[in-house]
Amino acid sequence: MVSLGATLCLVLGVVSCSITTNYYQELINQETKKALSYDLPKNNEEFKEGVEAQTIVEYGEYDVVIVGAGSAGCVLATRLSEIENLSILLLEAGDEENDFNQIPAMFLYHQFSDINWGYYTTPQKYSCLGTNNRQCIIPRGKVIGGSSAINALIYARGGCNYYNKWTALGNRGWSCKDVLPYFKKSENSQIHGDEGYHGKKGFWNVEYSLPSSVLFNNYINGGLQINQRVVDYNGVNQFGAAKVQSSIKRGKRQSLGTAFLANARKRSNLKVVTKALVTKIIIDQQSRVTKGVEFVTTNQKFHVRAKKEVLVSAGAINTPQLLMLSGIGPKNHLKDMKIPVIADLPVGENLIEHPLFNVVVRTNYTLPDTNMDDLVELYLQGFGPLTKALGVDGIGFPNTDNRRQETPSIELLFSPPFDIDRTIFQRAMNFNATIGDTFIKKINPKSDLSIFVILLNEKSRGRIWLKSNSPIDFPNIDLNMFEKQEDVDSLIEGLQYAFNLTKTEAFEKLNVTLLEVPICTNFDKDSNGYLECLIRNVAVTIYHPCGTAAMGPDGEKFVLDDTLRVHGIKNLRVVDASVFPLPVPGHTNAVAVMVAEKAADLIKRKLCC
Repeated sequence: MVSLGATLCLVLGVVSCSITTNYYQELINQETKKALSYDLPKNNEEFKEGVEAQTIVEYGEYDVVIVGAGSAGCVLATRLSEIENLSILLLEAGDEENDFNQIPAMFLYHQFSDINWGYYTTPQKYSCLGTNNRQCIIPRGKVIGGSSAINALIYARGGCNYYNKWTALGNRGWSCKDVLPYFKKSENSQIHGDEGYHGKKGFWNVEYSLPSSVLFNNYINGGLQINQRVVDYNGVNQFGAAKVQSSIKRGKRQSLGTAFLANARKRSNLKVVTKALVTKIIIDQQSRVTKGVEFVTTNQKFHVRAKKEVLVSAGAINTPQLLMLSGIGPKNHLKDMKIPVIADLPVGENLIEHPLFNVVVRTNYTLPDTNMDDLVELYLQGFGPLTKALGVDGIGFPNTDNRRQETPSIELLFSPPFDIDRTIFQRAMNFNATIGDTFIKKINPKSDLSIFVILLNEKSRGRIWLKSNSPIDFPNIDLNMFEKQEDVDSLIEGLQYAFNLTKTEAFEKLNVTLLEVPICTNFDKDSNGYLECLIRNVAVTIYHPCGTAAMGPDGEKFVLDDTLRVHGIKNLRVVDASVFPLPVPGHTNAVAVMVAEKAADLIKRKLCC
């Protein structure tokens, strides 16, 4: 498989190829250096002049206004603009993607740039205790494509039967058989997966990063030696191990901006405005009919009318903030913020996040020396280390307790030795100096592999609430991970499974030893108390916030009905990861795209066809 860049090299000759390679080398050198010193914003100060503008400029009327050009927003805009007589306005607070964010291996660096909003949690009580000020970082994409433009690109839907739990809550039309066609609709799968579970004609490319690492077979064989089968985890059976399926195309990131929106932007009935922060949804307080939105640029304020619907796709952090600023949320909190209450709904509650623990394993393998020139040339051909986020090769969904589980509670990600600057790793996890100096700096990127252990069925729930009634201020974000002891116990089971994996013959060939985190010294290292101490200090997040405007039939417990309409409000829907009512036993990006595909059909049926 040859990329466009490689084709141009062949057509235009060695000089052109050398120019392209030099461009990417300089780009990587420049952007990685910038990321090491980039200060994330603490608020939306860039829009202050627009927010404070006294004059409101009329921006006209559209049939549909979409807030946010993230994963879901890009899909909605693309599908709805297929109706030629439907006028659509898509508003995005960020700007366009760039060549650097297309490189999968650089995804940690993308977090320290202007395409990340810059969120941190509030100081945590039960988790993130080994981070600066006990605050975990929460990267969210502020760019066309949203978080699909900065994520780790793993395509993992969660087992199909999981969605039957959504219907069990009273959400009609969201069962396995209902949602599978929408997963397939978006997907252009290049893998040899289970028949009937993958789409081949969608816009969103899914393929393997190639070649596999030298140690990938050690991971697969180790799993086999403890009865973990090799599976298509997006197919019939999620339980097992596999090579990671990634949302890339010829080795380059395929955000939803690239996969969907790029072609749709050519349509005359779709207008996309970047650097536009939506500050309020306009709702008639008596009739509860949604009329439009207010948005600001860096120096102006605008009002736009929505003739048919407003669709909020701002993501699991920004969506609840916008709803609350608009008068939809917990009544008492809105009154405290001096915001007129339009609908008393549990907006911002039910915040779900997957905790992640990094088990670092030293091996007798040494990564061969490479130079950036060779890596870039491979990347331009669609191959090599630059096509993988953190080098992650393998994925697994084990049955950790040998009981009959409907869905997995633990996920493993296998990352072989990968040459990365440990400084950016420490920044991305926001680890404090103690963890950095005694643990992170001792990791040898040339010989140490990682087994990331992820909790999928967490019972703890966090919350998002307003810092003030100004859209300039970021919201407060409390993940509240590990508030429930059951979550700690489940992750310990996952860690024990990972430890057992390293004791298999396949791993013993690598002469493996676990790299210890030299904290929690007052505990016996063989005790669960020791592991719990490590978890509460060192576990961070995998950047999967969701559930903050969950769907369900009861307006006291849920924000949306099963057609994603806000309870009690007309012509207003939420379409993004906020709508998930339960933790996803996989990764959130594929699920958000499925939700948007289904929502587009629901909206089309209502509006016209």
